[in-house]
Amino acid sequence: MDGQANAEKGKTVRSRRSWSKIEEDALIQCLTDIVNGGWKADDGFKAGFQRELEKGMKKLLPGTDLVANPHINSKIHVWQKYYSALSDLLSKSGIGWNDSTHTIDVFNEDVWEAKKKVNVKI
Repeated sequence: MDGQANAEKGKTVRSRRSWSKIEEDALIQCLTDIVNGGWKADDGFKAGFQRELEKGMKKLLPGTDLVANPHINSKIHVWQKYYSALSDLLSKSGIGWNDSTHTIDVFNEDVWEAKKKVNVKI
C-alpha cells in the first residue's frame, strides 16, 4: 500500500530519518551527561530523561530537527536491540570482541554456524 492510500485512510505517513555520525555522537554525549547528572535509576532512566536529551541535543546541535519522540526514543530503542544481540553473541564461548579492529572474532566455527542458524540476520 503506498503512502497516498495510507493518508486517505487517516493513517499517519512517516518517513524514516537517517542519523548522521555527528548526531549519534551528540546523543552519546548527552546520554553520558544525563547519567553523570543523576538521571539514571536502578531500572533505567528517571521520567523526563528524553526531554533532557532533546535539550542537550539542541545545545550541541543548534537548529537540529531531532525531538524526543519519535527520533531520540527510536534511536535508543534500535541501540538497545543491537546491544542485546551483540551481548548475546559475545556471551558464547568461541566468539569474542577485537578491541583494535572493533570487530567480532570467531574462534570456534561450530559455535558461529550454530548461531547463524538461530539468527539468520548474522
